[in-house]
Amino acid sequence: MNKLKIIPIVLSLILSMCIPNVITVNAAEGDVVINEIAWMGTNISSNDEWIELYNNTNSPISLDGWSLNAIDGTPSIQLSGTIAANDYLLLERTDDFTVPNITADIIYTGALSNTRENLELRDEKNNLVDVVDDWYAGDNNTKTTMERINSNSASIASNWSNSSVTYTVGYGTPNQLNSVIESIGCNTNDERLNNVSNEAGAINVYFNKCALEEYANFQNQANYNINLEDRLIQRLNEATTVIDMAAYEINLPKIVDTLILKANDGVDVRFIADSKDADDPSNLERFELMRLYLEKMVRGLDGVIGTSDDIQVFSDSPMFVVQDVTKRIEYGLPSDFSDFPEVTVQVGSSDQTGHMFVNAEQKGIDSYYSPNTQMHNKFAIIDEKWVFTGSWNYTVTGLYGTDENMVNGVLGGNQQHVVEVNSAELASIYEVEFNEMWGSSTLTPDPVNSDFNTRKTDNTTHSIDINGTTVEVYFSSGDNALGRVKDIIKNEAEYSTYFTIFAWSDQPILDELKYKWEGSYSDLQGALTGFDVRGVFDSSYWSQWWSASVDMTGRTASQSSNGNPNNRWAYSAPVFQDNESRKLHSKTMLIDVDTTSDPTVIVGSTNWSENGNNVNDENLLIIHSDEITNQFLQEFNARYQNAGGNIK
Repeated sequence: MNKLKIIPIVLSLILSMCIPNVITVNAAEGDVVINEIAWMGTNISSNDEWIELYNNTNSPISLDGWSLNAIDGTPSIQLSGTIAANDYLLLERTDDFTVPNITADIIYTGALSNTRENLELRDEKNNLVDVVDDWYAGDNNTKTTMERINSNSASIASNWSNSSVTYTVGYGTPNQLNSVIESIGCNTNDERLNNVSNEAGAINVYFNKCALEEYANFQNQANYNINLEDRLIQRLNEATTVIDMAAYEINLPKIVDTLILKANDGVDVRFIADSKDADDPSNLERFELMRLYLEKMVRGLDGVIGTSDDIQVFSDSPMFVVQDVTKRIEYGLPSDFSDFPEVTVQVGSSDQTGHMFVNAEQKGIDSYYSPNTQMHNKFAIIDEKWVFTGSWNYTVTGLYGTDENMVNGVLGGNQQHVVEVNSAELASIYEVEFNEMWGSSTLTPDPVNSDFNTRKTDNTTHSIDINGTTVEVYFSSGDNALGRVKDIIKNEAEYSTYFTIFAWSDQPILDELKYKWEGSYSDLQGALTGFDVRGVFDSSYWSQWWSASVDMTGRTASQSSNGNPNNRWAYSAPVFQDNESRKLHSKTMLIDVDTTSDPTVIVGSTNWSENGNNVNDENLLIIHSDEITNQFLQEFNARYQNAGGNIK
């Protein structure tokens, strides 16, 4: 659906000097809506009926040649004039005394039925712009108007309510914000599944935290407060042939159990996991927990190695069984693990002995790479058509925060996003990346031919068309994903860049954004250009010397990296440290959202850092879509407002 976009500011200024009248543009469905109806009249007279229209867009719209007609022929209203941007237009029946103290924009004749009407709003070309086909609210006894709850949502029963505000002759809000206007995004924990499609070419976005629906384009409300685990499990349960997953971490038992059951049902399940450094104290407990779950997957539903229900698990560095018998029994594993042979192999530069149950990319005979680099992907490919990816790690902390929250279904974890795409072409690109790490295209991994991180090559298509939407995909390392982000800012961004980021140290992206913001690459030099920059950083990295947040706020870092001295902005940008209950884990950038200049959103697992771009295994999507970018704007505004930012 085409939507009205903001007229470029410079063009507006030029034209306004030449044309004395207000500049207007053509409207699309939902740009102007029937917003409130006093079908019952007022306390003065039941004949004092009135109708309010609302302009959902950021531009004025000419109503010349438009009509608002009832299907039964009465009333039949010819419209004219202009409805200002984000403003109201009041239609009063018979005379201008219908609504005291408010001047009518249009006077019309013809009565509304108290039973129901079917009203159609049509533009000058007779295109249907909005419709109201019943009185879903309003009260004749108390003279309470029927108000639209969300002006950006369709005219269905659930989107209408009685006004709760009095005016001089009843209950209503003529030419004012509706009393029941929906702005519930961060005032509820209820799951809001507003836009989900299973059709080929569908792109569905899910946020586990709140979003602000009032910033949605017409019928484009975001999906928020979503249990991402439930969405993934639903897709996994739909699999009939193959599931390929790459996960930095996994310790959610329901996902593990689902994979085991699908493998038992005959679905081929291949799983790539990141092998953490067991000597790192911060990784010790969670790495041990993940190995317990991975061993369950390797053993399959029957618990026996080498049977048809086993899940094939592979890694960037070998994994050894957890030998603690108490923990093994707690997690349903046999106390005897001798069915995995004990081996001594070289891992990195040292020998390691243990019962190896996950094989890995080999450096040589009985020699493996160390686990110091990260297989940081979080994606699933389901039946070679669905791609499920984003910033979300499949962990308790990532979604719930604590085990207690998980039991109670409380989404108290890190802030995350997920994008799922129904595209065989995109799935095939992800398969190339998966097989490069796996070492083969078969069910059995090949440790000799496997390549992770810096040993990978740029071997995938980077841009495809999905039902008219351009989607770009990049993998780290080798693809220079962040180089593409830098080029988008430099060559394609015209009006604005908004972002939420966990970790950002990449200087080239920062430098291009500085130039957009203040027209200079030089330290503490520049003049504001009018380009809009807003952002939220995870608070744990807000004051790190390497963080882009230091430069963007004009601060002097206590250190500087070799060859990359601190490059402070002359004008501090309106960026903030997050105020989330846990980590702000997204890696998201919005380019020219809600404009005509190719609105684009950049998402995925890639942090904007040297490791994210050139060392780790990552994936990044660039989606050129006004609808998808607008959904990310709804979530961004919630994070930005929560961090203390002012939403204009």
